[in-house]
Amino acid sequence: MWKIAFVLLSALAAVEGSLVGGATDIDIHNDGVQNALNFAVVQHNRRNNDMFLRQAAEVVKAQVQVVAGLKYILTVKMVKTSCRKNTFNQVCDVKSPPANAPPYQCIFTVWSRPWLNDIEMVEEKC
Repeated sequence: MWKIAFVLLSALAAVEGSLVGGATDIDIHNDGVQNALNFAVVQHNRRNNDMFLRQAAEVVKAQVQVVAGLKYILTVKMVKTSCRKNTFNQVCDVKSPPANAPPYQCIFTVWSRPWLNDIEMVEEKC
């Protein structure tokens, strides 16, 4: 029981005083934001039918909302890479996307409940 309480208190402290129910801005370098971003990009690649991987070029805005866990709302500029989805251990350069694939913006909403080791994509708008 104390582990759950500790995780919840740690999450609340990481949010730096956010009110329950209200989304507030959070540093894009926060570990929780980075975990949510990585998860969202993987899910985005799984859900689209393109042969090539997409990567986050820039996090435009990051917000967090304290719910039954933490809900991260991430506004991200995405780019198509030259790496195919079926390749492994290949470094994909974000800075030189194919010319026929302009960047686009997505809003990912990721719900994290670290004490349950659970994370899920709640919404994706591109």
